[in-house]
Amino acid sequence: MSLFWINRVVVMGHRGPLQLSNLCKLYNEESVHTLCSVFEREWGKKQNYNERLDIEEDSGGESLLVSSKNNTGYCLLYAIWVTFRPSLVKVVLLRLSTDLFSILGPLTLRWVILFCERQAVFDWAGCTYSLVVLGAVCCCAVSQHHFEKLSRILTANAQAVLSGSLYRKALSVSHSSRQQSNTTQGTDVLREVEYVTELVVPLACLWSAPLRVAFYLGLLWGELGPAVLAGVALILVLIPVNSAVERKAKHLRRTQLIIRERSEQLIKEMLHKYQALKFLTWESWFHQRVAESRGRELEMLRILGYLTALSMLNSICMPFLVGFSSLGVFVLVDDGNVLTPSQIFTSLCFFRLLRPPLLELPGLLCVLKQAQQSLRHLEKIFLTKDLGTTQLLQSGTLSCVTEEVPSEGFQQPCDRCKDKHSNSDEKSDHYLSQKVSGEARRLYLRAFSWPWVSVSLLLYLSVCAVSLAQDGVLSLWTGEAKEVQGLEGWRELRNSRLSAYALLGLLQAFLVCCAAFSVTCASLRASYKLHSKLLSDVLHMPVHFQEKNTTRLLQAFTQDMQVIDEELPKHLHSWLRSLLDVLSTTALISFIMPVFSLAVCPMTILFLRIQSRFSSAHSRIGRMEANPVTSLKCVTQCVEAPLSGPKRRAVCLTHCLQALNQNLLVKYNTINTESWAALRLNGIAGIVLFLVSLILLETKLDSGLVVLALICAFNIKEALHCYPQAVSDISMDMLSMQNLCEFAKVEKEAAWRITYRPPYDWPQHGEVKFRNYESEASTPALRGINITILKGAKVGVISREKTDTDGLVNCLYRSVEARSGAVLIDDVNIAHMGLHDLRSRLQIISQVPVLFSGPLRANLDPFAQHTDAQVWLALELCHLKEHVRLLPAQLLHPVQRTSLAFSFGQRRLLCLARALLARVKILLVEDALPNVDLETEDLVRQVIHTEFKDCTVLWLTQNLLNVMHTDRLLVLNKGQAVNFDAPSTLLQQGPLFNQ
Repeated sequence: MSLFWINRVVVMGHRGPLQLSNLCKLYNEESVHTLCSVFEREWGKKQNYNERLDIEEDSGGESLLVSSKNNTGYCLLYAIWVTFRPSLVKVVLLRLSTDLFSILGPLTLRWVILFCERQAVFDWAGCTYSLVVLGAVCCCAVSQHHFEKLSRILTANAQAVLSGSLYRKALSVSHSSRQQSNTTQGTDVLREVEYVTELVVPLACLWSAPLRVAFYLGLLWGELGPAVLAGVALILVLIPVNSAVERKAKHLRRTQLIIRERSEQLIKEMLHKYQALKFLTWESWFHQRVAESRGRELEMLRILGYLTALSMLNSICMPFLVGFSSLGVFVLVDDGNVLTPSQIFTSLCFFRLLRPPLLELPGLLCVLKQAQQSLRHLEKIFLTKDLGTTQLLQSGTLSCVTEEVPSEGFQQPCDRCKDKHSNSDEKSDHYLSQKVSGEARRLYLRAFSWPWVSVSLLLYLSVCAVSLAQDGVLSLWTGEAKEVQGLEGWRELRNSRLSAYALLGLLQAFLVCCAAFSVTCASLRASYKLHSKLLSDVLHMPVHFQEKNTTRLLQAFTQDMQVIDEELPKHLHSWLRSLLDVLSTTALISFIMPVFSLAVCPMTILFLRIQSRFSSAHSRIGRMEANPVTSLKCVTQCVEAPLSGPKRRAVCLTHCLQALNQNLLVKYNTINTESWAALRLNGIAGIVLFLVSLILLETKLDSGLVVLALICAFNIKEALHCYPQAVSDISMDMLSMQNLCEFAKVEKEAAWRITYRPPYDWPQHGEVKFRNYESEASTPALRGINITILKGAKVGVISREKTDTDGLVNCLYRSVEARSGAVLIDDVNIAHMGLHDLRSRLQIISQVPVLFSGPLRANLDPFAQHTDAQVWLALELCHLKEHVRLLPAQLLHPVQRTSLAFSFGQRRLLCLARALLARVKILLVEDALPNVDLETEDLVRQVIHTEFKDCTVLWLTQNLLNVMHTDRLLVLNKGQAVNFDAPSTLLQQGPLFNQ
């Protein structure tokens, strides 16, 4: 019950990084292999039973079970119920016990208040009442703790079982069935699994919520009579408003996801075509496109932030509105209705407990509807005809989860998946041990801006102070009511206190909106600045760094920025609210009862010790959860590919179930760690409530102050729970900021523009001189190059390896800087000018033609420096004019990655048209790939010979026949210039050349 066995994991996680071997292991009956076996056995029984019924009804006909007409999803739901029946029954019983124990807390505290008013319910001593309060609170906490823990474990088990069974089904489905149906798309199916498994808690709440509402209304009726209906009516009015806000937010999130996907596609395109983007000097064009897409996404986030503010207003102000309406009606309908301290405390507590079940009921209908659709979808997949389940099982599919299949040849289908997973594991070693530096926090606060930090902190302090003032007004009201003499005096006091209570409520609503508005504006400002800085940093990175870190950069733009946009502000809000609630509540209780301050110090030390250990261990276990998840995504892609042979499927399924088992292991430890902290924090909250009630019973305080102290002590549990979780979440979120800090420290390439700028018409001749040139240590590297390429020369550059020709390209474009020597173009050292001034004077027709998404015209002239007539002329010279005229939008025709409007050869001609518009004096041409037809390649050569006859052209190839038409040949071998002469001369004297 105390979860002492998880102490080892918590302590190790607090001291340093965790490994899978450090986590608490799963029992054999909790493993994915065992659970999948039980589920598939129960599913098989249910399927056979239904088939027998169908045969009896329609003998000789096709089984109705396979028909989609009878696909209700209830068969799958029944199999899940039978598989997890003991756990589901425990969840129901724990939910019932939690509901019953939740009533005991307010009732026992009501007895304490009556005892302080000399109206004791039982003839007990004061310490006995305190012990009863402690027992009631502990029983409720333990019951709720076990309910939440078991329901989460049950959800994780169900998700693992369905995922594992679906992997097995996907591997056994025939290729023809895959082509006929789209039901085996891995990512969509796993999302359906989540919808189904999330039913565990809602199903328990489906019967629990009405029961709780009935209990609480009955108790409130006993306190306030018919006046309680005013508060209930207000809750019922606010529920549709809250539902409308949630529907609007859901619609906006879908729109935002579409915009985000488009932004991600742009980022992927930028990273995958990074070298072409740098060589064309189109960074500013792409920066503008990404910034525009980012602006649309932030606008959606801004509106979502305002809707979140409305939800916060509803969540924070609903207790006030409900209490004000009920208590106001109670005292206004009859002058004889005088509020007592016990009535105020009990009413506020039960109204606070009544709000969650009333808000849960509308959302349950949406959850059930979505789950029903998902059940039908999943049942349809399970009923798909396969290649033979028996054959697959006999091949060792499920039994090989705990042992490797000994044939290496059969592991080829999963090699790519395993290699990718192993690479991610190597990169994650640094991730698991990574610590958040103070620089990452300062970077976010600077982006947030210090004025906004001060304003937000002040507003949250004000919200917290007003909330305490509301409870204080009610407490003072009950104390002053005893001293009032006469009906008129009572009415005057009643009206003044109700007015003060209402004004405080309006002030609280205003401050809540202002606080949410400030956090939304400041967090979006921070997101915009951080994204802009990241984009600028990436666009200034060297090509070689980008090529080695494409995955990390893509993760920074997608996952990390999503955390900074959405998760971090939400967790900061939770952290700040819980911190201020704990501090203000403790300060107020200490002010009312100074002796309580003696217990504050030891309890603070105990709380911080628990919080520190939990936050460290929880965040490190959370980081480990990324590895299995990544593996599951990779395995899902592997499963989606058709595999032949039962042993190959067995190996792939083994890998799937091992990844699922690893994922389940991490989830188990995450849940148990959170339960470990929750149980101990509940103990601290119980001790606080026990001490407060004991001190109140032993001292003679005004009944109003007694109520105020008990309200504060009763509500401190929620804040104690939120604070450690928020600290752990922020620690996880700050890893995204840490990644951004690391990218900001990467050495950038040379400046795009410097003070010295070459003349506008440079180079006029295109003469290239290498003077003892040696590039920096990199791959590829040039060494000791000392040649001169005359103006207008047509030079073929040939080498055995493409790395040599790539090194020459990188040298001319300064992707790699010179270690010694120099490259002169028209007697100007290219190292003494900005990169854009250099690269804009060169053009390259690469081996793989690069076109960017967007209009065709933007691919040729993104900055609109040429007229349409000039663009059409370039297309005509490249023999593409007629083809483009036949396109629906002509020059504005959208170019997509999967577009079939242009063949591979036509894309190469478009790159040539781009070079024609640039009118450069130096052109580099790489060999075409074999899939380019000879006719298109002849057109490219013809256009180059006619339109670039006065230019210096470098033909880069590994095929000698492609450069025999050139004036001179440069032979490169391992970064050195071996020969440089006319082709005929080299054929006669060069043995290396002949090879």
